[in-house]
Amino acid sequence: MLKLEDATCYSKLKQNAMLALENSLDGRSVTIALNRPDRRNALNQSLVHELTHVLVSLYADPRIRVIILTGSGSVFSAGADLAALKQLQDASYEENKVDSESLARLFSTMLSGPKVLVAKINGHAIAGGSGLVAACDVAFASSTAKFGFTEVRLGFVPALVSVLLRFRIREADLRDILLSGRIFSAQEAKEMGIINQHVHIESLDAVVSEYVDSICRNTSESAIALTKKLLHNNSGIDFGSAFSAAIESNANARSTSDCRAGVSAFLNKKDAPWTDEYDRDHPEPA
Repeated sequence: MLKLEDATCYSKLKQNAMLALENSLDGRSVTIALNRPDRRNALNQSLVHELTHVLVSLYADPRIRVIILTGSGSVFSAGADLAALKQLQDASYEENKVDSESLARLFSTMLSGPKVLVAKINGHAIAGGSGLVAACDVAFASSTAKFGFTEVRLGFVPALVSVLLRFRIREADLRDILLSGRIFSAQEAKEMGIINQHVHIESLDAVVSEYVDSICRNTSESAIALTKKLLHNNSGIDFGSAFSAAIESNANARSTSDCRAGVSAFLNKKDAPWTDEYDRDHPEPA
């Protein structure tokens, strides 16, 4: 049986407690759970770094065939950490660029790795959480899970996720969800091609386990790795250039007055300035 605790990165994770790992009985699959349920498994730079390092370590282990990504508690991931959002208000362009580069590195690692990466979406996946889903190979969700790329509602730009979605969904859906920032259902996510299947939450573990077992039993490790490489290279996207452009866009957008105002309003649980302006121009009838 695979002994996860033998690897240096796993011992660090036990101290960090932002990720929880569990290997299957036969050691052929590993489940990584975002382990910040009190923060709705929100992303921050430390978690992004840890997840990237763990994936690289797991990719190098010949015993592991499938990696499952899920969330602890009732949420998959609610996007950015509030503390991280506060830091963004005072961050320089270079600091924002470094932060975006870290997330781009994680997404690139997820896309290019030789193992099958399965998203087990146990609850809502919003903004960066939906980005994690889009970077996985296959995604199964609870039927009650909600999705959304809500960046524009805070004055952000959904730059990195636009790269991930470009080769997954049609242009009309891409423009709709990124420009509106609306929340949508698991059923709609399936219809768009963001997830593969949605099931009742009580059936989610069994459905994912059955799929993972099928991969482990019926497919060749080397063939999977070569197929993933082929799919990645033939996606029609130069991911290096696309992510570089997205990083620049992210860093520039975060320095705008709209972004600062939107984040401030969100942190103070107020409407964004553009919402207030609209409401002033469109008063409700007496």
